[in-house]
Amino acid sequence: MCFHCTTQIYFVKFLFKKCQRLCYPITMPQKKLILSAILLKGFSAVIAQTLLIRELLVIFYGNELTFSVILCIWLISGAIGSGLLAGLFNKIKEPLRPFCLFQVLLAFWLPCAIILIRTSKTFLSVSPGEVLNIAQISIIALASLSIIALSDGALFTLGFRLIPSVAKIYLFESLGVIIGGIIFTFVFLVLLNSFQIALLISCLNLLACSLLLLKDKGRLFKIGSGLLFLILLNLYARSGQLQEITLKEEWKNRPIAAYENSRYGNIVALKEKNQFTIFSNGLPNVSLPSPQATFTEDFVHIPLLTKPSVKKVLFAGTAIGGLIREALKYPLEKIVYVELDPAFIKITRRLADPLTTAELQDKRVRIELTDARNYIKTTREKFDVVFVNTGLPTSLSINRYYTKEFYKEARATLNKGGIAVFSTWGSLSYLSIEAKKINASMLATLLQEFKYCGVVPGDNFNLFIASDEKIDLDPSALSANLRKLGLKTFLINPEYLSLRLQEPYRGWFYDNIKGQLKSAAINRDLRPTGLYEGLGLYYSQFSKKIPKIFSGFEKVRPGYVALSLAFFLIIWRLFMIKNQIKLPALDFTILSSGFFAMALQMACLFLFQSLLGFLFAWLAILTTSFMAGASTGAFIAYKKLKILSEYKKLGWIEILLPLSSTLALLATAYFYSSGHATQANIKLLFSLISVTSGLLVGIEMPIIFSLSGSTSGSGLPVSASQRSAGKLYSLDLTGACLGVLLTPIILIPSCGIIPTALILCLLKLGNGWNILLLTPMPQQG
Repeated sequence: MCFHCTTQIYFVKFLFKKCQRLCYPITMPQKKLILSAILLKGFSAVIAQTLLIRELLVIFYGNELTFSVILCIWLISGAIGSGLLAGLFNKIKEPLRPFCLFQVLLAFWLPCAIILIRTSKTFLSVSPGEVLNIAQISIIALASLSIIALSDGALFTLGFRLIPSVAKIYLFESLGVIIGGIIFTFVFLVLLNSFQIALLISCLNLLACSLLLLKDKGRLFKIGSGLLFLILLNLYARSGQLQEITLKEEWKNRPIAAYENSRYGNIVALKEKNQFTIFSNGLPNVSLPSPQATFTEDFVHIPLLTKPSVKKVLFAGTAIGGLIREALKYPLEKIVYVELDPAFIKITRRLADPLTTAELQDKRVRIELTDARNYIKTTREKFDVVFVNTGLPTSLSINRYYTKEFYKEARATLNKGGIAVFSTWGSLSYLSIEAKKINASMLATLLQEFKYCGVVPGDNFNLFIASDEKIDLDPSALSANLRKLGLKTFLINPEYLSLRLQEPYRGWFYDNIKGQLKSAAINRDLRPTGLYEGLGLYYSQFSKKIPKIFSGFEKVRPGYVALSLAFFLIIWRLFMIKNQIKLPALDFTILSSGFFAMALQMACLFLFQSLLGFLFAWLAILTTSFMAGASTGAFIAYKKLKILSEYKKLGWIEILLPLSSTLALLATAYFYSSGHATQANIKLLFSLISVTSGLLVGIEMPIIFSLSGSTSGSGLPVSASQRSAGKLYSLDLTGACLGVLLTPIILIPSCGIIPTALILCLLKLGNGWNILLLTPMPQQG
């Protein structure tokens, strides 16, 4: 997200106040063109960032932790561009040329970044399906994002030398971000592929550059940008070929049968001989027409044979490709299959596989194109069986189907005696500590809502069958139901059931997890311990260090974190009283505001993904909301700087705005859990959280500049003011980076989402109180 834009606002605000002598005289027609270019800058930044994040998450098999690494790299690169890189051009009398130079650089690198991302595994000698480590993720993200972010940051700062009006810059920048976020989400993703989007943005930037340089005397630069424009325009006409070539490289020349980018993610279907494999966001989802017979038949038949008279069945998660076919062998009246992404169904129909065609054309099958969690929460229809096949909870969008709250919602949709069916990784020979923890957590959480839960251990996967009535897993009873129904199956028969449902297997399983079961964490929407257990199990295949990190922070309690923070704030206050110092208090305010805004935004993203499950469909809108808040705050501070430049008013800002953001987050969680708001209203509340977070950081920096003497008219030379601005700028950046990294790695695993938000609020409330107790600094002589 464009969170770095807030820190750019601060730095450029300073430049405008203290370095007006650097401004470049322009005519009125040029002014209109430059304002249009600044609007285009905001438009381009939000689209480029969101587009590249989506591309990166496909090759990273992305989750919320890799997302935080990507954001941190973008943040640092953008800050360097707006601060250090743009500062190199301060001595140039004509800033229009460097402004256009960075436009050209952004236009050139955006399509190159997509090529780099899609070919990165080849350069790093990474095999298909191999999981990237943190170092590889950082290298790819840095190489692909840094030049775009550097250019974007430099354009922001150089724009202020061209247009000496803070209000207009803020207005046009924000307007561009808002327009870009909406158009990308609702138009570009639907109609264009990644290269068409990137090349369109590049051509628009080069066209703007050419118009800005019409009256410039330098021919070489104009000719170069014009040639690049023609090249990119030609590439746009060939974007389909470019898309095909790079996708083949990304998938190691495996034949691509279908490809779709939707609002909800990336869908790819690969063909090998007569078999199709459909991938969702880089991960294999279903294989056609040869599904895994063991899982498919076990997952459907063992539960249904315990309830042979079922009439209505619900599938959440992957169901086509075998599961629906097996369920249709029973005398059912209705199967409801809930799928979020229409592109997935579209590609499945396009492949025209006989198995899936028969499944989807059966009159008993009804497809609901919506979020399965929301459907289960809101439907009035009752079912005999609910199947949940979403895979290992390695992201919040999956983990939300393994929480106590979801189990309660699933139980509410069941008829009397109905069952809910889940699965996770398992083994009949050895369970690692990570496997023990996730199985114990799932069982403990299920038993919070269901009276009974039968577990069927197996190689590769364990089945969990939950109900409010006792479940009979006697193999002889299931075999009798199998014969009575006359089912034709590949694997399921009386001999197999006798082997699969042996009592010693279940005894071995319970003996192995009994230690973890006693201390198992209950997986909740607002404290997603299942996510970290899922990631721990997943990454344990490649490293033993990462699971230990997750398990270590789980032992930390929210109360200890809050008490430690309160103790620090008291010590900090006593230190300031003893030494009679004021500037460190302002420095800490900048540091903590950067940390709070980014940490709360990460908590907001986690909450969105936990409750709604399709964050990346809404990512550009949340970006727009945050930027709108930051720009509004900076504009208010600019207009009312003299009135707001008091310690008391800064203190109240420190208290009221963080409190507003935190209350908005709490209200969002409450209204969702209580069912008192529609999904549309919940999304508006998420946007409100982003707006208030941005408002805080946008309004504070100009005030702190003023209070610290940088903008108080104290006679400081420009070089001294620049050093002061650089220090505050680096403090804000440090806080923001800490917020991005520490929130998903430490605070949320140890505390949960709501306690994390309250602890962050406590930080700002305590600092606000300290600021209120400060006296104004004497003016420097």
